[in-house]
Amino acid sequence: MGEDAQWSLDDDWDWQMQCARAHDALLRGTDSWVPPVEEELVLAARASALSQWYPSTSHNYLRFSNGPPPWVPGGRDGVKYLPGCISFAKERADGSAVFRVWSGFLLQTPDPVLVLATLEAVVAVEALVEVLTTDS
Repeated sequence: MGEDAQWSLDDDWDWQMQCARAHDALLRGTDSWVPPVEEELVLAARASALSQWYPSTSHNYLRFSNGPPPWVPGGRDGVKYLPGCISFAKERADGSAVFRVWSGFLLQTPDPVLVLATLEAVVAVEALVEVLTTDS
């Protein structure tokens, strides 16, 4: 991408997919509490109404904003994060992932509200779409 080229929403989704794939590859075969399901989650989100927003992951959750965040190419300060996200962690005895859908902002006051816990990324994405379209 040239110095004057604009960073597009598609560029951001492509970059997020590459990051998710790489992160999952690092986690496979480790004893991490973070499961290698980020690519699955990003794929499900990109195929949904969430594709209209800019995705980003932070530790073990996927959130969205109205523009590219400052740490990506073309990113900028002052982007608005949407009040909801999906977290993921190994929470079952067999080590499988649980996706949790939150309304509000994680690690901020007031505390976010847990909307749904599910084993399926697509179900979590559908629930977050509902949260974000209801809150908007």
